[in-house]
Amino acid sequence: MSVSISTRRANMENRNCPAMKKRRLEVSKWLQGLNFLSLPEDIVSKITAEITLKEAVRMSAVCSNLRRAWIYHPNLDFDISIVPASGIATVHEHSSKHKRNQHSGQHNRMMGIKTFIDTVNLILEEHSGLAVNRLAVKFGLHKAHANAIDRWISFAIASKAKVVALDFSPYLGPYENNYSFPYHLFHKQNSSHLQVLRLYCVTLDSSHDFCGFSNLTTLALEHVLILQDFQFLLLKCPSLEWLSIRLCPGLHDLHVDEPLEQLKFLRVQGCAINRIKLHAPNLTSFEYRGGSKVHFALNECLKLKTASIKFNVEENLEYVFTEIPNGLPYVEALHVEVTVKTQIHGFTQAPLRFIYLRHLTMKITFANAKRFGKNAVLQLAYLLEAAPFLVDLHLDTLCASFCEGSPKRDVIADHPHHNLKQAHITGFNGNGGQVALVKYILRNAVQLERMAIDPRGKIIGQLMGEYRGRVSAKSELVPKDRKGVLTIL
Repeated sequence: MSVSISTRRANMENRNCPAMKKRRLEVSKWLQGLNFLSLPEDIVSKITAEITLKEAVRMSAVCSNLRRAWIYHPNLDFDISIVPASGIATVHEHSSKHKRNQHSGQHNRMMGIKTFIDTVNLILEEHSGLAVNRLAVKFGLHKAHANAIDRWISFAIASKAKVVALDFSPYLGPYENNYSFPYHLFHKQNSSHLQVLRLYCVTLDSSHDFCGFSNLTTLALEHVLILQDFQFLLLKCPSLEWLSIRLCPGLHDLHVDEPLEQLKFLRVQGCAINRIKLHAPNLTSFEYRGGSKVHFALNECLKLKTASIKFNVEENLEYVFTEIPNGLPYVEALHVEVTVKTQIHGFTQAPLRFIYLRHLTMKITFANAKRFGKNAVLQLAYLLEAAPFLVDLHLDTLCASFCEGSPKRDVIADHPHHNLKQAHITGFNGNGGQVALVKYILRNAVQLERMAIDPRGKIIGQLMGEYRGRVSAKSELVPKDRKGVLTIL
């Protein structure tokens, strides 16, 4: 099932690429030679699925053989492109400074919305309702248009659509004007067909009468106002495998007391969340982006092997070395992005351990160099002690100051590392802490096979530091490379 979900998601993302457009054009030319009246409805549906709904409707106007073919189209994608040309300008028209033109602009926008709703209604009324795979709406609508949207959802339910996507993100009004998802339209007999639900700029109200989606595998929420007990919703989706939550106000605590048996992928981004606590025995991939100090409690996710953590600004790296290994103890491949403001207090304290970590990528920006002292970059040497079985280390660094002198060698004791084989550091500009870090790795990584130093910064352009970094690497690092593993890129 997980393969089919990822394949379907990739197909949706690539449907507008040049190769797909060329293929649809070839199919549309071939279709004009067919006699659709002689073909079974399910075959017609599969054929028309190769072109977009808009293309199918346009072709029906110029080819008699296709006059009724579009009513079997399985993917009903409605956006501004279906609005007649005369209505498009009214949807995008901006109001002027004059009150008269403001009233005119508002009227024109209302007419554009009415045209869109009428067009969708007409298409759904004419559609056969057979073999529908997807109903997707992308337009600036809100709760004032609830009656029309409810009818579209009812059509999707009646036609047993597998995918429903409501994207009202063009609407930029307050959350209280969001359209509320219609739980009341679903019951045990009609909710089992839905497999993918994507909601943007929608409100999830509390509804304890909700029957659940027994076969829902994918749930994506963005700019969704969550007013209900989110745990209740998740437990009503026992087949859920893929969960993405982005920029959703009202969600401060993501926890589920009972196991989410099928969940394999979890993404949380841009939410004011304090805790993520789940028991998902089959979770393999986790992504988080947002504020720091969130408490991760995924200790029981034994199959969680890949994680990506992006913090906005951290006071120092202490949180990275404590909270992540404590909350994500089984991760083998970890990606961390962070901006730090100071060095770790109590620099010689031993960190917690990433016992299972094998591959680590860090993109790290050191913000205010004056607050660091000389140990700012060298604190990354903690990584070798924190991850004793680390095999591959990749550091993308941005140091505001490349004039910082080297820290004292005894500021951190040597600690041999017996598993690191590959190390790659970009953004090397000759900063004293960077030099000390590379020397530390060369001394302590006893199995090191290759270490690449790239003066070019990947985070942002670092033209000023590149020349100095290259000179510093050749003069200070190459003489310390007794094993011949160092490469200056």
